Amino acid sequence: MFVKVPKTVIGSFPVKNKPLEDAIKEVVETQLRYDINIVSDGEQRADMINYFGDLPGVGRGPRGPFVQSKISPYNRPENFIKFYDLEIVKRYLVERGKGDVDVKITITGPITLAFYTSLNGLKYYSSLRDVNLYNDFAEALAPIVFEAYRRRYYIQVDEPALSAKVIDSKLGVSIVNKLFSSLPDYYKNERTSVHVCGQLNPKIFRDLLDLDVHVISLAFSAPNVQKNVELLNKQLLHESGKGLGVGCINVQAKSLEDVESVETVANRFIRIREIVGEEHIIVVHPDCGLRPLSEQVAEAILDRMNKAMAILDY
Repeated sequence: MFVKVPKTVIGSFPVKNKPLEDAIKEVVETQLRYDINIVSDGEQRADMINYFGDLPGVGRGPRGPFVQSKISPYNRPENFIKFYDLEIVKRYLVERGKGDVDVKITITGPITLAFYTSLNGLKYYSSLRDVNLYNDFAEALAPIVFEAYRRRYYIQVDEPALSAKVIDSKLGVSIVNKLFSSLPDYYKNERTSVHVCGQLNPKIFRDLLDLDVHVISLAFSAPNVQKNVELLNKQLLHESGKGLGVGCINVQAKSLEDVESVETVANRFIRIREIVGEEHIIVVHPDCGLRPLSEQVAEAILDRMNKAMAILDY
């Protein structure tokens, strides 16, 4: 029998047309129904960029948040709006008698946040190549990460831009690491991860091994990322002390007929486990967030992931 691997979600769910607190509770209930061990708030309030629209230095424009002045930290990071939503999650879990279920905060990383806000407008900084832009976003986000640690949440930093080659991946990793500098090592090793969806190459994969967290969460299921499996190397993971978050099911399905089968998901997981060894698989999850999907398709994805892991006795 293999060691049980926790199941989680990347964060976002289809947005529900109902009051915020009711929407968050419904998302949590969905996760409980499919035996998700580390739950999120489903990002019902906003998308991964708009959550940070009130960060000092970020303005609101017709195309969305943009960089209007020097980016700075919140005066009171404990008031970051996601913490309010996660408290709803925690209270509901207690109400359901599930207070022992772990809760995760998803935080958009500095490379991704800087890049996509700058596309909507860029002032103060010289260009998208200005390293100060990315460093300032990292320094602004670090207190939020520390507050999440103080509240004992699992922490997932989302950095899809690292696979999109927005900046050199080695430089990007060094900037992302600023978010974790104040966290104790045990927390970085046990409750912190960086999620990078998208197609990787050997250089990016090796650079990701320098992230100052134990878990690197990657996508392996959609057609454009299936070759990421070929980059996996048990020895490299061992030498770098890294574990994997395994994106084991495609989230690009447009209909129920497009959702991958339980057998496909199970076989993908088995292949990855054979390559890296069970000891390097820390958590399993869908490739990416579920926000663009219908509720029916999103639930089918969670259902088949759960059934695949059950077949494997996880």
